[in-house]
Amino acid sequence: MGAARGSPARPRRLPLLSVLLLPLLGGTQTAIVFIKQPSSQDALQGRRALLRCEVEAPGPVHVYWLLDGAPVQDTERRFAQGSSLSFAAVDRLQDSGTFQCVARDDVTGEEARSANASFNIKWIEAGPVVLKHPASEAEIQPQTQVTLRCHIDGHPRPTYQWFRDGTPLSDGQSNHTVSSKERNLTLRPAGPEHSGLYSCCAHSAFGQACSSQNFTLSIADESFARVVLAPQDVVVARYEEAMFHCQFSAQPPPSLQWLFEDETPITNRSRPPHLRRATVFANGSLLLTQVRPRNAGIYRCIGQGQRGPPIILEATLHLAEIEDMPLFEPRVFTAGSEERVTCLPPKGLPEPSVWWEHAGVRLPTHGRVYQKGHELVLANIAESDAGVYTCHAANLAGQRRQDVNITVASEHLCPEGQGEVEGNTGLGVMDRGFPGTHLRSSQFWALQAWESVHYWESV
Repeated sequence: MGAARGSPARPRRLPLLSVLLLPLLGGTQTAIVFIKQPSSQDALQGRRALLRCEVEAPGPVHVYWLLDGAPVQDTERRFAQGSSLSFAAVDRLQDSGTFQCVARDDVTGEEARSANASFNIKWIEAGPVVLKHPASEAEIQPQTQVTLRCHIDGHPRPTYQWFRDGTPLSDGQSNHTVSSKERNLTLRPAGPEHSGLYSCCAHSAFGQACSSQNFTLSIADESFARVVLAPQDVVVARYEEAMFHCQFSAQPPPSLQWLFEDETPITNRSRPPHLRRATVFANGSLLLTQVRPRNAGIYRCIGQGQRGPPIILEATLHLAEIEDMPLFEPRVFTAGSEERVTCLPPKGLPEPSVWWEHAGVRLPTHGRVYQKGHELVLANIAESDAGVYTCHAANLAGQRRQDVNITVASEHLCPEGQGEVEGNTGLGVMDRGFPGTHLRSSQFWALQAWESVHYWESV
Protein backbone atom coordinates (compact mmCIF):
# COMPACT_ATOMS: atom_id res chain seq x y z
CA MET A 1 0.00 0.00 0.00
CA GLY A 2 1.11 3.58 -0.58
CA ALA A 3 2.20 5.91 2.11
CA ALA A 4 -0.27 7.76 4.21
CA ARG A 5 -1.21 11.16 2.97
CA GLY A 6 0.56 14.05 4.53
CA SER A 7 3.58 11.98 5.73
CA PRO A 8 7.08 13.30 4.65
CA ALA A 9 8.68 11.67 1.59
CA ARG A 10 11.95 9.71 2.14
CA PRO A 11 15.12 10.93 0.28
CA ARG A 12 15.92 8.98 -2.83
CA ARG A 13 19.14 6.89 -2.69
CA LEU A 14 21.43 6.71 -5.74
CA PRO A 15 23.02 3.47 -6.81
CA LEU A 16 26.65 2.92 -5.61
CA LEU A 17 28.04 2.96 -9.18
CA SER A 18 26.50 6.37 -9.72
CA VAL A 19 28.33 7.71 -6.66
CA LEU A 20 31.69 6.43 -7.93
CA LEU A 21 31.17 7.92 -11.40
CA LEU A 22 30.09 11.36 -10.22
CA PRO A 23 33.64 12.82 -10.01
CA LEU A 24 34.39 11.66 -13.55
CA LEU A 25 31.11 12.95 -14.89
CA GLY A 26 31.81 16.24 -13.13
CA GLY A 27 35.07 16.69 -15.13
CA THR A 28 37.72 16.17 -12.31
CA GLN A 29 41.32 15.65 -13.72
CA THR A 30 43.34 12.42 -13.43
CA ALA A 31 45.92 12.16 -10.52
CA ILE A 32 49.77 12.38 -10.91
CA VAL A 33 51.23 9.02 -11.89
CA PHE A 34 54.89 7.78 -11.61
CA ILE A 35 55.92 6.07 -14.83
CA LYS A 36 59.35 5.16 -13.35
CA GLN A 37 60.16 5.18 -9.68
CA PRO A 38 63.62 5.17 -8.08
CA SER A 39 64.77 1.85 -6.71
CA SER A 40 67.43 0.87 -4.19
CA GLN A 41 70.66 -0.28 -5.80
CA ASP A 42 74.32 -1.11 -5.24
CA ALA A 43 76.82 1.69 -5.83
CA LEU A 44 80.61 2.04 -5.70
CA GLN A 45 82.31 4.78 -3.74
CA GLY A 46 83.46 7.52 -6.09
CA ARG A 47 81.65 6.09 -9.14
CA ARG A 48 78.65 7.38 -11.13
CA ALA A 49 75.03 6.49 -10.29
CA LEU A 50 71.50 7.51 -11.30
CA LEU A 51 68.15 7.42 -9.46
CA ARG A 52 65.43 7.44 -12.12
CA CYS A 53 62.09 9.21 -11.76
CA GLU A 54 59.52 9.83 -14.52
CA VAL A 55 56.09 11.42 -13.93
CA GLU A 56 52.88 11.59 -15.99
CA ALA A 57 50.30 14.24 -15.16
CA PRO A 58 47.50 16.11 -16.97
CA GLY A 59 49.22 19.42 -16.34
CA PRO A 60 52.70 20.80 -15.60
CA VAL A 61 54.28 19.55 -12.37
CA HIS A 62 57.41 20.48 -10.41
CA VAL A 63 59.70 17.55 -9.52
CA TYR A 64 62.25 17.65 -6.71
CA TRP A 65 64.10 15.18 -4.44
CA LEU A 66 64.25 14.55 -0.73
CA LEU A 67 67.03 12.91 1.30
CA ASP A 68 65.78 11.76 4.68
CA GLY A 69 62.92 14.23 4.29
CA ALA A 70 65.10 17.28 3.46
CA PRO A 71 65.23 18.86 -0.04
CA VAL A 72 68.29 17.91 -2.12
CA GLN A 73 70.28 20.90 -3.42
CA ASP A 74 72.13 20.66 -6.75
CA THR A 75 75.93 20.52 -6.59
CA GLU A 76 78.63 19.62 -9.12
CA ARG A 77 78.73 16.14 -7.61
CA ARG A 78 74.97 15.53 -7.22
CA PHE A 79 72.36 17.25 -9.41
CA ALA A 80 68.95 16.88 -11.09
CA GLN A 81 69.01 15.45 -14.60
CA GLY A 82 65.51 16.04 -15.90
CA SER A 83 63.31 14.54 -13.21
CA SER A 84 66.00 11.97 -12.25
CA LEU A 85 68.85 12.49 -9.76
CA SER A 86 72.40 12.04 -11.09
CA PHE A 87 75.57 11.35 -9.06
CA ALA A 88 78.97 12.15 -10.61
CA ALA A 89 80.72 10.43 -7.69
CA VAL A 90 78.83 8.56 -4.99
CA ASP A 91 79.92 9.50 -1.47
CA ARG A 92 79.31 7.00 1.30
CA LEU A 93 78.85 9.75 3.89
CA GLN A 94 76.82 12.35 1.97
CA ASP A 95 74.67 9.87 0.04
CA SER A 96 73.69 7.53 2.87
CA GLY A 97 70.00 7.68 3.72
CA THR A 98 66.61 7.47 2.00
CA PHE A 99 65.93 9.29 -1.28
CA GLN A 100 62.42 10.12 -2.51
CA CYS A 101 61.15 11.72 -5.71
CA VAL A 102 58.35 14.28 -5.21
CA ALA A 103 56.03 15.63 -7.95
CA ARG A 104 53.82 18.65 -7.20
CA ASP A 105 51.14 20.41 -9.22
CA ASP A 106 51.64 24.04 -8.28
CA VAL A 107 48.15 24.98 -9.61
CA THR A 108 46.06 22.46 -7.76
CA GLY A 109 48.51 21.79 -4.94
CA GLU A 110 48.33 18.09 -5.60
CA GLU A 111 51.53 16.23 -4.58
CA ALA A 112 52.71 12.69 -5.11
CA ARG A 113 55.76 10.92 -3.66
CA SER A 114 57.65 7.96 -5.04
CA ALA A 115 58.77 4.89 -3.20
CA ASN A 116 61.86 5.22 -1.01
CA ALA A 117 65.26 4.33 -2.51
CA SER A 118 68.73 4.04 -1.04
CA PHE A 119 72.27 3.02 -2.01
CA ASN A 120 74.18 -0.01 -0.81
CA ILE A 121 77.55 1.73 -1.19
CA LYS A 122 80.60 -0.48 -1.50
CA TRP A 123 83.88 1.06 -0.41
CA ILE A 124 87.31 0.38 1.06
CA GLU A 125 89.57 2.87 2.80
CA ALA A 126 93.24 2.53 3.76
CA GLY A 127 94.54 3.23 7.26
CA PRO A 128 97.61 2.60 9.45
CA VAL A 129 98.80 -0.40 11.40
CA VAL A 130 98.75 0.56 15.09
CA LEU A 131 99.70 -1.00 18.40
CA LYS A 132 96.55 -2.08 20.27
CA HIS A 133 98.19 -3.91 23.19
CA PRO A 134 100.11 -3.00 25.27
CA ALA A 135 99.25 0.69 25.47
CA SER A 136 102.71 1.94 24.44
CA GLU A 137 105.84 0.64 22.74
CA ALA A 138 107.80 1.22 25.94
CA GLU A 139 105.74 -1.55 27.59
CA ILE A 140 106.71 -4.18 25.00
CA GLN A 141 108.88 -6.81 26.65
CA PRO A 142 109.97 -10.32 25.62
CA GLN A 143 107.43 -13.05 26.36
CA THR A 144 104.48 -10.62 26.55
CA GLN A 145 101.42 -10.52 24.31
CA VAL A 146 101.48 -7.94 21.51
CA THR A 147 98.39 -7.11 19.45
CA LEU A 148 98.42 -5.02 16.26
CA ARG A 149 95.33 -3.64 14.52
CA CYS A 150 94.89 -3.01 10.81
CA HIS A 151 92.86 0.18 10.32
CA ILE A 152 91.63 -0.65 6.82
CA ASP A 153 87.84 -0.62 6.70
CA GLY A 154 85.20 -1.11 4.05
CA HIS A 155 81.81 -2.39 2.98
CA PRO A 156 81.27 -5.23 2.49
CA ARG A 157 83.71 -6.35 5.19
CA PRO A 158 87.05 -7.03 3.49
CA THR A 159 89.34 -9.97 4.10
CA TYR A 160 92.75 -9.18 5.57
CA GLN A 161 96.32 -10.35 4.97
CA TRP A 162 99.18 -9.56 7.34
CA PHE A 163 102.85 -9.24 6.37
CA ARG A 164 106.14 -9.13 8.26
CA ASP A 165 109.02 -7.60 6.31
CA GLY A 166 106.95 -8.12 3.16
CA THR A 167 106.37 -11.84 3.77
CA PRO A 168 102.71 -13.00 4.17
CA LEU A 169 101.77 -14.46 7.56
CA SER A 170 99.54 -17.53 7.37
CA ASP A 171 96.75 -18.20 9.87
CA GLY A 172 98.04 -21.67 10.70
CA GLN A 173 101.27 -20.62 12.43
CA SER A 174 101.42 -21.31 16.15
CA ASN A 175 103.20 -18.14 17.27
CA HIS A 176 100.44 -15.75 16.15
CA THR A 177 96.68 -15.55 15.57
CA VAL A 178 94.69 -13.46 13.09
CA SER A 179 91.16 -12.13 13.69
CA SER A 180 89.60 -10.78 10.49
CA LYS A 181 86.52 -9.61 12.41
CA GLU A 182 88.59 -7.50 14.79
CA ARG A 183 91.28 -6.81 12.15
CA ASN A 184 93.89 -7.87 14.73
CA LEU A 185 97.17 -9.75 14.66
CA THR A 186 98.18 -11.17 18.04
CA LEU A 187 101.70 -12.37 18.84
CA ARG A 188 101.54 -14.72 21.82
CA PRO A 189 104.10 -14.62 23.33
CA ALA A 190 106.19 -12.05 21.49
CA GLY A 191 109.91 -12.66 21.15
CA PRO A 192 112.90 -11.28 19.24
CA GLU A 193 112.02 -13.50 16.29
CA HIS A 194 108.85 -11.41 15.86
CA SER A 195 110.79 -8.21 15.31
CA GLY A 196 110.23 -6.61 11.91
CA LEU A 197 108.06 -4.27 9.84
CA TYR A 198 104.37 -5.20 9.98
CA SER A 199 101.91 -4.21 7.25
CA CYS A 200 98.47 -5.35 6.12
CA CYS A 201 96.32 -5.38 2.99
CA ALA A 202 92.56 -5.86 2.60
CA HIS A 203 90.46 -7.07 -0.32
CA SER A 204 86.72 -6.81 -1.01
CA ALA A 205 84.27 -6.63 -3.90
CA PHE A 206 85.12 -2.95 -4.22
CA GLY A 207 88.89 -3.46 -4.58
CA GLN A 208 92.08 -3.67 -2.54
CA ALA A 209 93.92 -1.32 -0.18
CA CYS A 210 97.11 -1.63 1.87
CA SER A 211 98.12 0.03 5.11
CA SER A 212 99.05 3.69 4.74
CA GLN A 213 101.51 3.51 7.64
CA ASN A 214 103.27 0.39 8.90
CA PHE A 215 104.48 -0.59 12.35
CA THR A 216 108.04 -1.54 13.27
CA LEU A 217 108.18 -4.02 16.12
CA SER A 218 111.50 -4.31 17.90
CA ILE A 219 111.76 -6.80 20.75
CA ALA A 220 115.14 -7.07 22.37
CA ASP A 221 116.58 -10.34 23.61
CA GLU A 222 119.36 -9.80 26.13
CA SER A 223 121.28 -12.71 24.63
CA PHE A 224 121.28 -11.07 21.17
CA ALA A 225 124.28 -8.86 20.36
CA ARG A 226 123.35 -5.17 20.01
CA VAL A 227 125.48 -2.35 18.61
CA VAL A 228 126.73 0.16 21.17
CA LEU A 229 129.42 1.88 19.09
CA ALA A 230 129.92 1.39 15.34
CA PRO A 231 133.28 2.02 13.62
CA GLN A 232 133.55 4.99 11.26
CA ASP A 233 135.63 5.49 8.11
CA VAL A 234 139.04 6.99 8.84
CA VAL A 235 141.40 9.09 6.67
CA VAL A 236 144.99 9.44 7.90
CA ALA A 237 148.31 10.59 6.50
CA ARG A 238 151.04 8.09 5.78
CA TYR A 239 152.89 6.85 8.87
CA GLU A 240 150.21 8.30 11.18
CA GLU A 241 147.93 6.39 13.59
CA ALA A 242 144.43 5.14 12.82
CA MET A 243 141.86 4.13 15.44
CA PHE A 244 138.57 2.24 14.96
CA HIS A 245 136.05 2.01 17.83
CA CYS A 246 133.56 -0.87 18.03
CA GLN A 247 131.41 -2.12 20.91
CA PHE A 248 128.53 -4.59 21.37
CA SER A 249 126.39 -5.49 24.39
CA ALA A 250 124.53 -8.66 25.40
CA GLN A 251 123.94 -10.93 28.39
CA PRO A 252 126.15 -12.84 28.74
CA PRO A 253 128.77 -10.51 27.15
CA PRO A 254 129.18 -11.08 23.39
CA SER A 255 132.36 -11.97 21.54
CA LEU A 256 134.05 -9.40 19.29
CA GLN A 257 136.44 -10.05 16.42
CA TRP A 258 138.21 -7.85 13.85
CA LEU A 259 138.86 -8.96 10.27
CA PHE A 260 140.79 -7.27 7.48
CA GLU A 261 139.73 -7.25 3.81
CA ASP A 262 141.03 -10.71 3.03
CA GLU A 263 139.20 -12.20 6.05
CA THR A 264 142.45 -12.22 8.03
CA PRO A 265 141.67 -12.24 11.79
CA ILE A 266 143.37 -9.52 13.82
CA THR A 267 144.30 -10.46 17.38
CA ASN A 268 147.05 -9.42 19.77
CA ARG A 269 148.45 -12.96 19.69
CA SER A 270 148.27 -13.56 15.95
CA ARG A 271 148.87 -10.72 13.52
CA PRO A 272 149.38 -11.06 9.77
CA PRO A 273 152.68 -9.62 8.45
CA HIS A 274 151.08 -6.48 7.03
CA LEU A 275 149.27 -5.74 10.33
CA ARG A 276 152.06 -6.26 12.82
CA ARG A 277 151.48 -2.82 14.31
CA ALA A 278 147.79 -3.51 15.08
CA THR A 279 146.47 -3.64 18.64
CA VAL A 280 143.01 -4.74 19.81
CA PHE A 281 142.00 -3.21 23.15
CA ALA A 282 139.73 -4.81 25.76
CA ASN A 283 136.91 -2.36 24.91
CA GLY A 284 136.97 -3.52 21.26
CA SER A 285 138.89 -0.60 19.75
CA LEU A 286 141.49 -1.32 17.06
CA LEU A 287 144.68 0.79 16.81
CA LEU A 288 146.95 0.83 13.75
CA THR A 289 150.29 2.64 14.04
CA GLN A 290 152.59 3.87 11.26
CA VAL A 291 149.92 3.33 8.62
CA ARG A 292 151.18 2.44 5.16
CA PRO A 293 149.41 1.95 1.81
CA ARG A 294 149.13 -1.82 2.35
CA ASN A 295 147.07 -1.13 5.51
CA ALA A 296 144.38 0.74 3.58
CA GLY A 297 141.15 -1.15 3.02
CA ILE A 298 137.99 -2.45 4.70
CA TYR A 299 138.00 -3.55 8.34
CA ARG A 300 135.12 -5.63 9.72
CA CYS A 301 134.02 -5.73 13.36
CA ILE A 302 131.90 -8.81 14.17
CA GLY A 303 129.80 -9.17 17.32
CA GLN A 304 128.20 -12.49 18.31
CA GLY A 305 125.77 -13.03 21.19
CA GLN A 306 124.79 -16.29 22.82
CA ARG A 307 121.71 -16.30 20.59
CA GLY A 308 120.84 -14.62 17.35
CA PRO A 309 122.80 -13.93 14.16
CA PRO A 310 126.22 -12.23 14.15
CA ILE A 311 126.35 -8.48 13.59
CA ILE A 312 128.92 -7.35 11.01
CA LEU A 313 130.00 -3.71 10.89
CA GLU A 314 132.39 -2.27 8.30
CA ALA A 315 134.67 0.76 8.16
CA THR A 316 137.31 1.79 5.62
CA LEU A 317 140.82 3.09 6.23
CA HIS A 318 141.91 5.62 3.57
CA LEU A 319 145.34 7.14 3.10
CA ALA A 320 145.25 10.88 2.61
CA GLU A 321 146.42 12.11 -0.80
CA ILE A 322 146.63 15.32 -2.74
CA GLU A 323 147.53 15.92 -6.39
CA ASP A 324 149.45 18.82 -7.97
CA MET A 325 147.72 22.03 -8.94
CA PRO A 326 147.48 23.28 -12.55
CA LEU A 327 149.65 26.27 -13.52
CA PHE A 328 148.25 29.79 -13.87
CA GLU A 329 148.80 31.94 -16.95
CA PRO A 330 149.89 35.53 -16.23
CA ARG A 331 146.97 37.94 -16.20
CA VAL A 332 146.73 41.55 -17.45
CA PHE A 333 143.80 43.55 -16.10
CA THR A 334 142.66 47.10 -16.77
CA ALA A 335 142.64 49.63 -13.97
CA GLY A 336 139.13 50.42 -12.72
CA SER A 337 137.59 47.10 -13.84
CA GLU A 338 136.44 44.11 -11.80
CA GLU A 339 138.12 40.77 -12.46
CA ARG A 340 138.08 37.25 -11.00
CA VAL A 341 140.65 34.46 -10.96
CA THR A 342 139.41 30.94 -10.17
CA CYS A 343 141.64 28.49 -8.33
CA LEU A 344 140.76 24.91 -9.27
CA PRO A 345 141.43 22.78 -6.18
CA PRO A 346 143.52 19.66 -6.77
CA LYS A 347 142.00 16.24 -6.32
CA GLY A 348 142.60 14.87 -2.87
CA LEU A 349 141.30 12.88 0.09
CA PRO A 350 140.00 14.40 2.23
CA GLU A 351 138.88 17.27 -0.01
CA PRO A 352 141.53 20.00 0.18
CA SER A 353 140.70 23.40 1.62
CA VAL A 354 141.58 26.37 -0.61
CA TRP A 355 142.62 29.94 0.22
CA TRP A 356 144.34 32.91 -1.45
CA GLU A 357 147.32 34.93 -0.18
CA HIS A 358 149.00 38.14 -1.33
CA ALA A 359 152.38 39.27 -0.02
CA GLY A 360 152.19 36.45 2.55
CA VAL A 361 148.86 37.59 3.98
CA ARG A 362 145.65 35.59 3.65
CA LEU A 363 142.95 37.52 1.79
CA PRO A 364 139.72 38.40 3.63
CA THR A 365 136.24 37.29 2.57
CA HIS A 366 135.08 40.85 1.88
CA GLY A 367 136.50 44.19 0.78
CA ARG A 368 137.86 45.48 -2.53
CA VAL A 369 140.31 42.59 -2.99
CA TYR A 370 138.92 39.45 -1.37
CA GLN A 371 138.27 35.70 -1.67
CA LYS A 372 134.85 34.32 -2.58
CA GLY A 373 134.73 30.54 -2.54
CA HIS A 374 137.69 29.47 -4.69
CA GLU A 375 137.80 32.80 -6.53
CA LEU A 376 140.13 35.76 -6.17
CA VAL A 377 138.02 38.90 -6.68
CA LEU A 378 139.53 42.30 -7.55
CA ALA A 379 136.94 45.09 -7.61
CA ASN A 380 137.76 48.55 -9.02
CA ILE A 381 141.31 47.44 -9.77
CA ALA A 382 144.09 49.89 -8.88
CA GLU A 383 147.71 49.96 -10.06
CA SER A 384 148.78 49.00 -6.53
CA ASP A 385 146.95 45.66 -6.94
CA ALA A 386 149.59 44.42 -9.38
CA GLY A 387 151.83 41.64 -8.14
CA VAL A 388 151.95 37.94 -7.29
CA TYR A 389 148.92 36.20 -5.76
CA THR A 390 149.16 32.64 -4.42
CA CYS A 391 146.46 29.98 -4.29
CA HIS A 392 146.99 27.40 -1.51
CA ALA A 393 145.34 23.97 -1.20
CA ALA A 394 145.94 21.64 1.74
CA ASN A 395 144.69 18.50 3.47
CA LEU A 396 146.18 15.76 5.67
CA ALA A 397 148.48 14.64 2.85
CA GLY A 398 150.17 18.03 2.56
CA GLN A 399 149.93 21.38 0.82
CA ARG A 400 150.11 22.61 -2.79
CA ARG A 401 150.44 26.16 -4.09
CA GLN A 402 150.50 28.05 -7.37
CA ASP A 403 151.31 31.69 -8.10
CA VAL A 404 149.59 33.96 -10.57
CA ASN A 405 151.29 37.18 -11.71
CA ILE A 406 148.80 39.99 -12.21
CA THR A 407 149.68 43.11 -14.22
CA VAL A 408 147.46 46.17 -14.08
CA ALA A 409 147.30 48.21 -17.29
CA SER A 410 146.54 51.94 -17.03
CA GLU A 411 145.83 54.52 -19.76
CA HIS A 412 148.74 56.61 -21.11
CA LEU A 413 148.98 59.04 -24.03
CA CYS A 414 151.76 57.72 -26.28
CA PRO A 415 154.44 60.27 -27.24
CA GLU A 416 155.43 60.76 -30.84
CA GLY A 417 158.22 58.59 -32.16
CA GLN A 418 159.71 55.77 -30.16
CA GLY A 419 159.79 57.56 -26.88
CA GLU A 420 159.94 55.36 -23.84
CA VAL A 421 156.75 54.73 -21.89
CA GLU A 422 157.01 56.18 -18.45
CA GLY A 423 155.36 54.47 -15.55
CA ASN A 424 155.80 51.96 -12.79
CA THR A 425 157.16 48.50 -13.30
CA GLY A 426 154.44 46.06 -14.30
CA LEU A 427 152.19 48.66 -15.95
CA GLY A 428 151.05 48.06 -19.50
CA VAL A 429 150.03 50.64 -22.13
CA MET A 430 146.69 51.58 -23.63
CA ASP A 431 146.65 53.93 -26.63
CA ARG A 432 144.56 57.02 -27.06
CA GLY A 433 144.77 59.15 -30.27
CA PHE A 434 143.61 62.68 -30.92
CA PRO A 435 140.68 63.52 -33.22
CA GLY A 436 141.72 64.68 -36.68
CA THR A 437 145.26 63.28 -36.40
CA HIS A 438 146.41 60.73 -38.95
CA LEU A 439 148.15 57.93 -37.00
CA ARG A 440 150.12 54.92 -38.07
CA SER A 441 151.07 52.11 -35.73
CA SER A 442 154.45 50.69 -34.85
CA GLN A 443 155.23 48.07 -32.24
CA PHE A 444 157.27 47.85 -29.06
CA TRP A 445 157.18 45.80 -25.84
CA ALA A 446 155.59 47.20 -22.73
CA LEU A 447 157.56 46.63 -19.54
CA GLN A 448 156.67 43.25 -18.01
CA ALA A 449 153.38 43.10 -19.93
CA TRP A 450 154.16 39.77 -21.63
CA GLU A 451 152.36 40.88 -24.78
CA SER A 452 152.97 43.28 -27.64
CA VAL A 453 151.17 46.63 -27.67
CA HIS A 454 151.10 49.46 -30.16
CA TYR A 455 152.08 53.06 -30.03
CA TRP A 456 151.09 55.66 -32.55
CA GLU A 457 153.00 58.50 -34.16
CA SER A 458 151.60 61.48 -35.99
CA VAL A 459 152.48 61.86 -39.72
